[in-house]
Amino acid sequence: MSGPSSPPELDSTEAAPAIAGTAGGLTRRTVAKGVFWSIPVIAAATAAPSAIASPTCTATLSTTTASYTRVSATSAVFTWTDPFGSGVNLTLSLSAVPNGAANMAINTANNLLLDSSTQGGEAVPSVRLSLDTLNLNNAGGGERVTFSFALGGAPLVVDDLAYKIKDLDGFQADDGAGGAERVYLLPAGTGTYNSTWVTGQGTSTNPWRPAVGSPNTEVIPTSGAGNVAVTSPSLSSFSLTFVANNSGREGTDRPNQNIWVGPFTFTAQNPDCVP
Repeated sequence: MSGPSSPPELDSTEAAPAIAGTAGGLTRRTVAKGVFWSIPVIAAATAAPSAIASPTCTATLSTTTASYTRVSATSAVFTWTDPFGSGVNLTLSLSAVPNGAANMAINTANNLLLDSSTQGGEAVPSVRLSLDTLNLNNAGGGERVTFSFALGGAPLVVDDLAYKIKDLDGFQADDGAGGAERVYLLPAGTGTYNSTWVTGQGTSTNPWRPAVGSPNTEVIPTSGAGNVAVTSPSLSSFSLTFVANNSGREGTDRPNQNIWVGPFTFTAQNPDCVP
């Protein structure tokens, strides 16, 4: 007596019955596969917009938060790493060259050092400008330092630049116009100072300098009496010329001349945000 017969097996190539209501007789397997592969695509499409971060359009920066590299006595750079979140660095480069007559020379050991010692009444990182006295000619020799802002190597205009020029002092020069150390800018900036100690407008014809009637020839490091607070509205670069007239000194008194500049604060705009 034979047992119950088994149901016939379907050939693997034989299509299963069509699902009612599907076009072209799609199989359950075809529909299931279509649903399976469509799920990640939909998820990725909905997740993409939330993954795009908004760019930073404005950054207020200070050299107190930048890294500083002194390449030599005549070259240095401040660097802010990726301030706008776009993968591009912002830099402030410094380049110094001799200026005027040869009675002064750039001091190779100290020029463009970033110094945090107390100068101008405050202990904050500031760039030291240093000149050696070669002779006592009243010729105004010194150095010109160009400061240039860039984003990813391209010049960048910054706004509301502010910094201090510190420790302007020195013996009265033979020209009768004030003390030895003198500073001017191009383009000109606005400077405020203690007029008992300092005078001038920060131009080549009327530089900031110790006043004729200043209470002393030297300003002690803990005092801000020899400071000029500078502001400039908008620029991508500027030059600061530091000269010294030393003919008022004794012939045996030839120390180097020093001022300190900084810290620098400013506002920068991300060019990618400009319509």
